[in-house]
Amino acid sequence: MAAPILLAYIAGWQDFSRLPLERDAERLTHICYAFANIRDGEVVLFTNSEEAGGQPRAESRIADLVALRGRHPHLKLLISIGGWSADGFSDAALTAESRAAFAASAIAFMQQYGFDGIDLDWEYPTHDMADIKARPEDKANFTLMLAELRRQLDALSAADGRGVHHLLTIAAGAGQYYLDGVEMEAVAAQCDFVNLMTYDFYNGWATRAGHHTNLYNTPVDPEGDSCARSVALFTAAGVPRNKLVLGCAFYGRSLKGVGAAGLGAPGTPKSNGFDSFTLITELLASGRAVRHWDADAQAPWLLVDGDTFISYDDAESIRAKTAFIRSEGLAGGFFWEYTEDETDTLLTTLWQGLVD
Repeated sequence: MAAPILLAYIAGWQDFSRLPLERDAERLTHICYAFANIRDGEVVLFTNSEEAGGQPRAESRIADLVALRGRHPHLKLLISIGGWSADGFSDAALTAESRAAFAASAIAFMQQYGFDGIDLDWEYPTHDMADIKARPEDKANFTLMLAELRRQLDALSAADGRGVHHLLTIAAGAGQYYLDGVEMEAVAAQCDFVNLMTYDFYNGWATRAGHHTNLYNTPVDPEGDSCARSVALFTAAGVPRNKLVLGCAFYGRSLKGVGAAGLGAPGTPKSNGFDSFTLITELLASGRAVRHWDADAQAPWLLVDGDTFISYDDAESIRAKTAFIRSEGLAGGFFWEYTEDETDTLLTTLWQGLVD
């Protein structure tokens, strides 16, 4: 049986130099560097000057990861292309010619910067919810795009003569909405594994308090999303369990105006927030936050200052997730995002739960 995957997404606009990546490289199996984007059908480095510090800084951070892999040769580096509101996919996937050009560009990018593979984060085929271009044809074209990438990656391996396998993965939305827009069984056949984004179930649009990365459904929201429901949906759609990597959140989702009613209660519209696990631990230490545990969901939530609800992952919920990963025979776990937990609580718990 293959060793479990433990994959970190690292955001290029974050400063990860202050964290013990040298130590964590021994725990991790894969790192996805986020993001590259698509411009005029070709892959380019994400270089927003305010968020990523510009191209020289981004290139330096990638070079640091490549050097890290040199010291930890088991580690695989992937370039993640896309992200929320990242456009260009539908046009790049539209024709055989555009797919071939995109694949060649993605592989050239991979080689230029020294990555071991490519991770596509199209959010989402056939959907324009992130204000990106979408077409009904995306459903079939996404499969064809991945097939062309796989073909060109395999041709590169054959030409190289060293038998090096170049990875191809995707980040997948974790609900039925995603499955409705893709040919999931055919997509999975092209991929080494699928990173299932089992978080943001309650997100920036939420108007009531709910879990955003719960393992199981609860009586409060019996028809909502959960990790277990997502895995059931994807396996039923034809994805082998040993290709599914379960997502964990190193951040919380908040909603103001919930008050003592807590989980399931309405909150103030458009008051949603995003809180790192580092900040959450500080809120708990300050006494401003009261932690609650939902045994049905196997997930915690906080009430801050008697008003604000925060849903998040902690050590207890991560342990439940790793037990689930092992019992379900899944490929492993991943998380967004490495710099959001400076306490090392979550990564250590995830690592111990997968390898012990």
